[in-house]
Amino acid sequence: MHPQLQAIIDDLHSARARFERLAAATPDDHWAQRAAPLAWSVAECIAHLNLTARAMQPLLEDALKRAKAAGGPPATSYRRSVLGAILGASVGPMLGWGKTRFGRMRTPLPFVPGSELDRATLTKEFFEHLARHERSIRECDGLAIDGVKIESPFRKGTYYDAYSGWIVVARHLHRHLAQAERVWS
Repeated sequence: MHPQLQAIIDDLHSARARFERLAAATPDDHWAQRAAPLAWSVAECIAHLNLTARAMQPLLEDALKRAKAAGGPPATSYRRSVLGAILGASVGPMLGWGKTRFGRMRTPLPFVPGSELDRATLTKEFFEHLARHERSIRECDGLAIDGVKIESPFRKGTYYDAYSGWIVVARHLHRHLAQAERVWS
């Protein structure tokens, strides 16, 4: 496995472990309850991650198919596009000072969680997305996925490379898992 792809898979494994600790520490009666009126609950954070995975996975899987079809020499080092690097840096865990967080972004309406906050359903879907992400990343090994562009599902007309897309997925997971950890801390 290419070390850069292995690093993304390691991030996914870290996100899984983080979710498992969060789930173990969150009682059922706190799962879908907000600690503050304008803040998301743990369930809403996980529902948001599932919504974004539903949008990103088909795009990244299509990029994988296009990279396979294009063939070419295996990548020796993956490179991110400028936009991909900026996006990867901006969607990770927010910096903060005490309870103040810097780097908030408005969530596009299609990715704002709704009322489907059942713990078992959200957990099952979350784990399914993680497994599907990992399978796809493993298939990327030896392919020039940094040369295949995807259109952002969050901002139409914005394109970046698929390698950056996988980094965005992993960093975004950690952003919202950190947010969920702060709900009842």
